[in-house]
Amino acid sequence: MAQTPGELARASVIVVSVTADQHAAVAERLAGVLTDDHLVVLHCGYVGGGRIFSLALQAAGGKGRPKIVETMNSLHLSGRPSPARVVARSHKQWLETVGTMPGDAEFALSRLGAFWPELKIGGNALQCGLNNPNSLGHLPVMLGHLGVLKADHGPLTTGVLHFGEAHTELIGNLADAYEKERLAVVRALGLDPLPVADFDALAYPPGTRLEEVERFGPKLQMRYLTEDLPCDLVPLEDIARLVNCPTPLTTAMIDLVNSAFRCNFRETGRTVEKLGIDWIAAHAPAMAASPAARNATR
Repeated sequence: MAQTPGELARASVIVVSVTADQHAAVAERLAGVLTDDHLVVLHCGYVGGGRIFSLALQAAGGKGRPKIVETMNSLHLSGRPSPARVVARSHKQWLETVGTMPGDAEFALSRLGAFWPELKIGGNALQCGLNNPNSLGHLPVMLGHLGVLKADHGPLTTGVLHFGEAHTELIGNLADAYEKERLAVVRALGLDPLPVADFDALAYPPGTRLEEVERFGPKLQMRYLTEDLPCDLVPLEDIARLVNCPTPLTTAMIDLVNSAFRCNFRETGRTVEKLGIDWIAAHAPAMAASPAARNATR
């Protein structure tokens, strides 16, 4: 991404590839630059990324109303073993994209389709964010290896591009239980759930993953907590309350991390209050059909 305000102002498309917890900070930085003519691509959005970006842009005094789209996930699974070298382990062949306003996604594909033929228009922003499978792959492994995060355990902390070494049967059980809970919330909202197996089949057809790659780290990156907790699990838990869908495992995982790191991701995360009840209701058919849910308070 261009670094100076002048360069950013001249760019017609700005791709924001940062961890999702930094979306608001980037919007604040760009508030004086973005115009109605810009296209902003959040790569990727997590739950409500475009909504958070738009609100932060307005709060920072931005006068422009750029077209904003977000992808369901990142296009590549990659890492940098050295400052001058990047390795990509996988290249997704399908990636859902949604806009914050009607027509934004279609406009984005008309501008980017030749460069990103993998992009496909998704249902809506809430469904796209809740169907992002990142937390399913990240959180169970992180919780199962909390002791590794603050200590040097040799090869366990050297790092790899994937979680294959860390996925035990017990962690797999935890991931399966979490996915059932997540899919239940999506269904309760009246949205279409996307199981991780279906996501993998669409995004990773044969030949799109490199199984043999050099190790580099860290494997258990803190961003798998600082991004996934506030931008995925916190909104999942809070939105689920609106449709009376229990999320005991999601709540337990948030509580465990909050206790272990002596923090409160519910204060910093994308809560119903921050996303806006009207925005959620506009994207959730079950809430639109239920005035009680729409008027629910935390």
